[in-house]
Amino acid sequence: MQFFAVIHFTELLLPFLAQKTEAAVVNISSIAVFGSHKLLPTYCAKKAALHSYTVALRSTYEGVKNVQIFEVYPPIVNTEFSAEIGGENGIPPSEVADELFWALEKNQLEVPVGDSKAFFELK
Repeated sequence: MQFFAVIHFTELLLPFLAQKTEAAVVNISSIAVFGSHKLLPTYCAKKAALHSYTVALRSTYEGVKNVQIFEVYPPIVNTEFSAEIGGENGIPPSEVADELFWALEKNQLEVPVGDSKAFFELK
């Protein structure tokens, strides 16, 4: 359900965004798109689906220069939401925000954060 909500909301906003001088869609996926975790199979599958949707959306809007499609790949982040899966060992939310703002300035569409940077070095 959450995955479809992202798609539905994005599809509703895109016509409006396409009319702007500059616009961006920022999807927060996860390091989980690079491999599943036995304790979080559904979460990993949803994030992999979001990644696939983001790649397809980026391709669809490739010719629309005023709309950029970003994807952020954080590892576990220390938040209340992640507390029950060891979030206290995760990176601070400010690190994710800093990486995103840097990527927005540089127009870097794929935004690896923390441990996920290692996966991008292998590409």
